[in-house]
Amino acid sequence: MTKKNIIQLQGIEKRFGKFVAVSDLSLDLHEGEFFSLLGPSGCGKTTALRMIAGFQEPSAGKVIIDGQDMEGFPANKRPTNMVFQSYAIFPHLNVGNNVAYGLRNRGISKSEIDGRVSEALEMVELGGLQSRGATELSGGQRQRVALARALVMRPKVLLLDEPLSALDKKLREQMQFEMRHLQQELGITFVMVTHDQYEAMTMSDRIGVMFDGRLVQVDAPPTLYAKPCNKEIASFIGEMNFLPARVIGEEGDGLTISIPCFGNMKIDRNPNVAQTGRDIEIGIRPEQLEISAQKPENYDGTVQGKIRDVAFYGENVHYHVQVDGIDRPIAASVPNYFHTVDHRPGDPAWLGVQSASVIDLGQDQSKIK
Repeated sequence: MTKKNIIQLQGIEKRFGKFVAVSDLSLDLHEGEFFSLLGPSGCGKTTALRMIAGFQEPSAGKVIIDGQDMEGFPANKRPTNMVFQSYAIFPHLNVGNNVAYGLRNRGISKSEIDGRVSEALEMVELGGLQSRGATELSGGQRQRVALARALVMRPKVLLLDEPLSALDKKLREQMQFEMRHLQQELGITFVMVTHDQYEAMTMSDRIGVMFDGRLVQVDAPPTLYAKPCNKEIASFIGEMNFLPARVIGEEGDGLTISIPCFGNMKIDRNPNVAQTGRDIEIGIRPEQLEISAQKPENYDGTVQGKIRDVAFYGENVHYHVQVDGIDRPIAASVPNYFHTVDHRPGDPAWLGVQSASVIDLGQDQSKIK
């Protein structure tokens, strides 16, 4: 069943003098989805969000929301509401008055305001805290108040500008799941801007990745992770080992490749990249590599090297293995089942990989003159 498009961005561009912050951005957002714009600082994602919200007008192109061209519509006349990175809680108002602020500006009756404020606070698990002062709130509570203040307006689209960046790691992870569950219960469209790849992967139905003002790839999180369209996205989404390879055979959706360290293997062709030559680049996620003191059995490719570095991260351990003929060490990540580090710097170690874990990244850019 085809989902209705609630937002359509048609070739929007934003220029500040000669600087182009957003270039030729075209994107359809579906009704009821959680969509994230992901990218490094300065890539244009917040500018794109502000153009949807109506805080900035595009230099070119159209923003269409629920079938209506938004040209000339100010932010307070659009069917959207925004949660800012700073939350923008009014310190002189209590929780109830913060949430009710937008409704009072619309001239709604006191009885309806009280009911809608109570309903919104229950949604974000702050029921009964209407009288608490804004300065008495924790970081997580302030974030919930900001959410309630946006939701009480009953927008068709909720826009979120890095809404969890001010929280500590544990609370941020907790709020990721709570916001996702809230969005699913309400069934309205959430559009979030973030530079945190793990946050986007955890919360989103689809993710759009931006670099230098351009939208590079839009896909569901598993597809972005498994089939990135280029090296830039492959390195931005999670961790990746990059290795040169050569195509020595093609058949249907498969490639037979030769990797200098792992030998020959058959891999799936990546539909998101163009095959324009024999020299390609491949990617292998660290967690997809087996590492052991003995040569691992039943793997499509194996190579022996020497442990160069060990990084202990608590729940997992990262090993960097130097292999002859490869410039950079190959990273392998393993869960820390027994709270021990099994390999030490200088130890010999074997790496094993299955062909299904090798990601085709298309033409090897280092071979382009």
